[in-house]
Amino acid sequence: MVFLLRSQSTLFSKLLTQIVLPVIIFVELAMHTIAPRQLLMVLVMFVSVVATLAAAWAAGRALRLPRPTIGALVIVSSFGSSALLGYPLIQYAFPGDPEVMADAILASELGMGLPLFTICPMIALYFGSASQDKSAMKKAATQYFRSPMFIAVLLGLAASPFSLDPRNPLVAPFSIALNIISGAVAFLATLVLGLQLHQVSPRKILPLVLVSAVIQMGLEPYLTYLQAELYRLSTEQQEVLVLLSSMPSAVLGPVFATRYQCDGETASALAFINILLSVILIPVVFSVLIT
Repeated sequence: MVFLLRSQSTLFSKLLTQIVLPVIIFVELAMHTIAPRQLLMVLVMFVSVVATLAAAWAAGRALRLPRPTIGALVIVSSFGSSALLGYPLIQYAFPGDPEVMADAILASELGMGLPLFTICPMIALYFGSASQDKSAMKKAATQYFRSPMFIAVLLGLAASPFSLDPRNPLVAPFSIALNIISGAVAFLATLVLGLQLHQVSPRKILPLVLVSAVIQMGLEPYLTYLQAELYRLSTEQQEVLVLLSSMPSAVLGPVFATRYQCDGETASALAFINILLSVILIPVVFSVLIT
């Protein structure tokens, strides 16, 4: 039974990436409008993600890893679980402050979530390809730009200026459905993560754990803090950004890695270990950068 369930991890990842996530992407983008003061927060998160992508890729090349493993390392080291784990922490740190929560949602969804939904699948496609020739890359790009997630991003951005109100009688049913569907994200992503977990060689995984943890929960929040200081963001905005950017690996990363044959097993192992390490690293990083 375990073998059969493990063999179905690709099926669950397809269900998540082709049905559940596109619905969430569209509704989240359609219902969010960005205030000018929040644009800098989104920019800070996005720049930090791009910088860590480059750092993880360079580390993978330096370690002479196989292409799919480099892709897994890049995915796990750059895209944090800002929504799944970040929101509860923000609510705990700033109780009863809707303005801070709104800042956190927009910075997370557009600064981290949008790259996760767009750049991450392209990385998995690229490094999961068997070759690097132009035809393979063209096929990978075509596959992504025709995917339900990319179409959902386009439709969501097109609807965003209309500022859909979830309290509107015409919109409310979709908002309620979104809340129901959102509950399936964590379950399906965790299921894929669990099915891909297996015993790995400590000699192989330890260097990757060190690299991914340092980049994801060390370099990324540090770069975020530097940018927040440069742009003279408020203390609360700095704290929100540092907390969000210090989150461990997003559980959706291994889902994309599994979906596109980009060493999903290594991605799942790294994501799982990073989540465990975050219990210690998040308080340490936050206290060093903020206090």
